[in-house]
Amino acid sequence: MGRILRSREQLKLLGDYLIMCRSGPSRANPAGPGSRSADPCVPQIADGVFETFLQSLLQFASHHVYSCDLCTQRGFICQICNSSSIIFPFEFDTTTRCSECKTVFHRDCHARAPSCPRCERRQRYQRRLEAGTEPSL
Repeated sequence: MGRILRSREQLKLLGDYLIMCRSGPSRANPAGPGSRSADPCVPQIADGVFETFLQSLLQFASHHVYSCDLCTQRGFICQICNSSSIIFPFEFDTTTRCSECKTVFHRDCHARAPSCPRCERRQRYQRRLEAGTEPSL
């Protein structure tokens, strides 16, 4: 059951990309991959049919996101290591998100960092605004 919940969360995040994509598969399924119409009945879960179905949806959706120019532009660059590789929030095995601002980081980078760089920048900006000084970009 835990794997199914994890897969559904990944599909929700992938669905955010597919819904916003003008060239993609959301045109074929307007309800989206995380829609209530994909809710299984108990025998499907017990038999493993639903998990197989979710895995095929994950494979289809992630393939689109990785190969679509529009979707990849909505990916993230890790602000800790600044690697040029694009990372996505649905990559649960290798990425994590800041609980405050939802920025995506490599899991290893985030574990080594004392705090979120984006949250730090936002806090500095807010302090400058409150102090009445002009923030620099």
